Amino acid sequence: MLGENVDGAEAVPPNAQQGQPSWSVSLDFDGTGADRFGQVTTEAYGAYQQDPTSAQAQIAIVLDGQVVSAPAINQGAITGGTASIDGPPESFNQQYATDLANVLKYGALPLEFQQSSIDEVSSTLGSDQLTGGLIAGGIGLALVVVYCMLYYRGLGLVAVSSLAVASGITYLAVVILGENMGFRLSLPHIIGLIVSIGITADSFIVYFERLRDELRAGRKLRPSVETAWKRARRTILVADAVTFLAALVLYFLAVGGVAGFAFAMGLTTLIDVLVVFFFTKPLVAVLSRTKFFGRGHPLSGVDAKRLRRTAGPASGSGTTVRPTGQEV
Repeated sequence: MLGENVDGAEAVPPNAQQGQPSWSVSLDFDGTGADRFGQVTTEAYGAYQQDPTSAQAQIAIVLDGQVVSAPAINQGAITGGTASIDGPPESFNQQYATDLANVLKYGALPLEFQQSSIDEVSSTLGSDQLTGGLIAGGIGLALVVVYCMLYYRGLGLVAVSSLAVASGITYLAVVILGENMGFRLSLPHIIGLIVSIGITADSFIVYFERLRDELRAGRKLRPSVETAWKRARRTILVADAVTFLAALVLYFLAVGGVAGFAFAMGLTTLIDVLVVFFFTKPLVAVLSRTKFFGRGHPLSGVDAKRLRRTAGPASGSGTTVRPTGQEV
């Protein structure tokens, strides 16, 4: 008979009052199973009466060609549609009874698998993809560095330093997660880290452009650093919050490589917030006190000529005369 004729199987704890000293497995059969099991056990019990040691007196429970259990039929034929399997307490314990019940319930489902195709993948493919991802990340990082240096000049050094700090923290985080949580880098993780280069660079650009706007309006560098930061930090936080929420939703709804990508992106987004708040902004504030940046050197990225900074109001009474002669 087939396992699909078993309606249910449960592990039952010992019950000394009912003369059951060990764990057992309770079985229920459907109509077809009850008839077939009755016929099989009738034959097995007949063999038991002739020779209790005969293999014909046992009912083999077979899964994937392997005999899982082979209980003997020693108390008569079972024709009522229910049965119980038990054994000596030292071997028929809770774990054994639970495993046997699971085999009877789930192990013989009427499933068939058909081979549709076979793909052979070289063992070097993963290494090649990993190397390609690292090369792509290096190229992307180099392009960001070149752009920052050409466009922001001296401020570009701040961006490059911030990227270096963010990379160091990311590497440290990966090492710590690998040692304590078994985290391993894969191609989706590397893609997430590469995308994070742009996310981190965006935060610097938002702050630098706010700062340059203040300087274009004719304000001094040192107060502009604080004013620009107050205007930029909210934008940075909102942008990073949206990215982190997207990564969080993607991580819990996706599986496999996509979840790995989302994890890496979320991790680097948090690192970006830390770097911008605790490294980039303080570094700009310190540099604003130097002569190179404070006096607007042509290579500083904050010089008046490059930013077309307008002249501030002249000192005096603050009155001007229009061509009509009216005083304002």
